[in-house]
Amino acid sequence: MVSLADMRADALAAFEAAVDAVRPENLVPSQISRFGEKVLVGGEPLPDAPGRHVVMAIGKAAPGLAAAWLATASGWTGEILVLTPHGVPASFEVEAHATILRGAHPYPDAAGEASTRRLLEVAATLGDNDLLVVLLSGGGSALMAAPEEGLELENVRATTKALLKAGAAINDVNTVRRELLAAAGGGLARAAHPALVRTLILSDVLGDPLADIASGPTVPSPTTAGDALAVLNRFGIRESVPGPVIAHLEAAAPRTADDSAWATTTSTTILGNNRTAVDTTATELAARGYDVDVVSNPLEGEASERGCELGIAARTRESRAPTGVVLGGETTVTVRGGGRGGRNQELALAAAIEIAGAGNVVVLAGGTDGVDGLSDNAGAIVDSKTFERLRRAGIDPAGSLAGNDSATALDAVGDSIRTGPTGTNVCDLTLVLTAPTNE
Repeated sequence: MVSLADMRADALAAFEAAVDAVRPENLVPSQISRFGEKVLVGGEPLPDAPGRHVVMAIGKAAPGLAAAWLATASGWTGEILVLTPHGVPASFEVEAHATILRGAHPYPDAAGEASTRRLLEVAATLGDNDLLVVLLSGGGSALMAAPEEGLELENVRATTKALLKAGAAINDVNTVRRELLAAAGGGLARAAHPALVRTLILSDVLGDPLADIASGPTVPSPTTAGDALAVLNRFGIRESVPGPVIAHLEAAAPRTADDSAWATTTSTTILGNNRTAVDTTATELAARGYDVDVVSNPLEGEASERGCELGIAARTRESRAPTGVVLGGETTVTVRGGGRGGRNQELALAAAIEIAGAGNVVVLAGGTDGVDGLSDNAGAIVDSKTFERLRRAGIDPAGSLAGNDSATALDAVGDSIRTGPTGTNVCDLTLVLTAPTNE
């Protein structure tokens, strides 16, 4: 008979296996190789460029991507710049061979603005004999904080905060950010033109829409300033956004950018994504004896609502063998309280309320980057006894959920998952495990 303790261990092991599978050191060797003087991506050589070879690694996984690149193509690369969040470690090899730039996430800071200016300045020195390789991962939108002319960093910060607090999904947030940030919406590639640009992506956006991954610094934007204004109106935050942002968007709305020239000199390859992590999770659970169902539709929407739905489904599921449901996605949180937490912990707490006393049920929700919202946790793992543990600790689960204080509650009963920054980022994973109480 499988126990709750066994199921919790299985869920954590599957989550860890998934994160390992999408670490740059495991992904890059399968996609990038060296053949003599040439570097091959997916078996195809990078174009010949007799001039400079510059690599820019950007995002939460940037140090790992740079390290994996160095292991494959160090002699080929002339200059490497790495932009990653404060506190994300870089290996000795990367420190020795690259310029390390820093910025803040999820809200941009002055360091990120200065770092982005440096990237744009280097890109602008490239010519038609040069090649720029961009190793892109999630978190790049916040890191590349240099605003467009006429805007200040605080304008971007305030707008980002308003969007996230309102529960805007990543595509809506980036529709706005692409109009406010100098390097977004193809800005980095425009600066590098006429150099060739090749972008290799560790995708943190479901479906891999290129313009939404780090706000698309090397691809044309599919949206306009008018679309950005429509997002602000839809979420009812136009009045709370700084005036210069509205003025910038209104002035830019009638214009249509001509991206035809530089867009023909860029190309993109996806190295790994959320599906990579989901499939690894399913494989690991199957190896541990679970009948596994992978949900094809992405897990999106309000975190607490999705957690409630998953909890109800798990509580009412009848099975004669251990079963696992694996979902990939990224939910959102509409902030109404002043607590501490993140979307994964909020989803888990909502599920814990629904599965209270339901027998052998475990729910894990975690961010593959190791960071969930404004907390130190990657997410949480709850079971049918979590609710009881919370009450014994003097915590009102429903009150904690309403106050967006899931991290405080789940920390108190040992149900938080703490990995630290993982060096990768491909959205979130949610696992729902059930088993009969008697076999």
